Amino acid sequence: MEVLVNYLLKKQIIKLSYIENSFFLYKKLDKKVKLTSEVITLNYSSESPYSLKSSFISSIIDNENLYLWFTKGSDARYLPESYTIFRRLLTKYQDVICVIEGSPNRVIVIKGSTLVASFAKHTISLLDKKLIEDEYQIETIFTLSEKEYKNYIEESLKFLTINDLLNILNIKIDFKETFTKTVYFLALPLLISSIVITLLLAGYSFYLDDKKELLNKEFKTNQQSNREFKRTIVENENENEVYHELLNEFKYVDKTIALSNILKITEDMNMTMFYIKIYDKNVNFIVKTSNTGQIPTYTKKLFETDQFEDVKNVNSRKIKNSILEVTMNAKLKRVK
Repeated sequence: MEVLVNYLLKKQIIKLSYIENSFFLYKKLDKKVKLTSEVITLNYSSESPYSLKSSFISSIIDNENLYLWFTKGSDARYLPESYTIFRRLLTKYQDVICVIEGSPNRVIVIKGSTLVASFAKHTISLLDKKLIEDEYQIETIFTLSEKEYKNYIEESLKFLTINDLLNILNIKIDFKETFTKTVYFLALPLLISSIVITLLLAGYSFYLDDKKELLNKEFKTNQQSNREFKRTIVENENENEVYHELLNEFKYVDKTIALSNILKITEDMNMTMFYIKIYDKNVNFIVKTSNTGQIPTYTKKLFETDQFEDVKNVNSRKIKNSILEVTMNAKLKRVK
């Protein structure tokens, strides 16, 4: 998980949202529900200290807990700094006040295994700590120095879950549609797993290359075991070749992002994804819409993602209730 999150941060698919640059809001829901970004904006944007035009809302729903971060900046997918630390602290504490020293100082409060507060303050006095203890009825204080904190947050990335990433990446799929489960099992493993598999296969490939070199050295110094070592080297080369072939299968990491973009644009335009399949550099998919005039705009938005060399409307047909079913093909750009 740590490798995957670092990859997403490096490629700026997600960005880190620091405590001092965001406003945190915790809400206890009556029951576990699914909330779209539009519903969240409608219900909670008035509680933001920033204007809606100059900020972005990140949300994570964990059972009945709704965590919201209002971050100043452009539309982006943000990984909240406070949530990353919270995930790690949960492995040791149920109730804790975490004080991160620095400029500014940052405070994270966990009560009953729930992130209830996070904020930044230029100075944290003993009186401040006492007031926080009294307000939340928490006695345990965990303090991190500025020097310790850099390594602490980097190591905290591995405590994030797949569900956390899906929330952060804002991937939501309607499970009520007939073929949605097919899309779910295809799209999400591609988005998450292929990145991990690519990195693991690459790492294992390097391991095999090193192993081959060591075996060759040992072969030269142990002539009595000539046949056995030679057989091992040949087997290792065969294994190496297989893993290199597998690695080539996953070298188009960007196709997973492209697939995610197709699903997001379909959802944003209130269209329905009926079928989707990706192979080599091609994506075949079928969408349904009650607004026939949407298709040119839909195609344009796909081109604007800069993920496709070509997007074609292969076939269109009217089905019952004036619904238009459109079969499309998109050709992915080659990763440079």
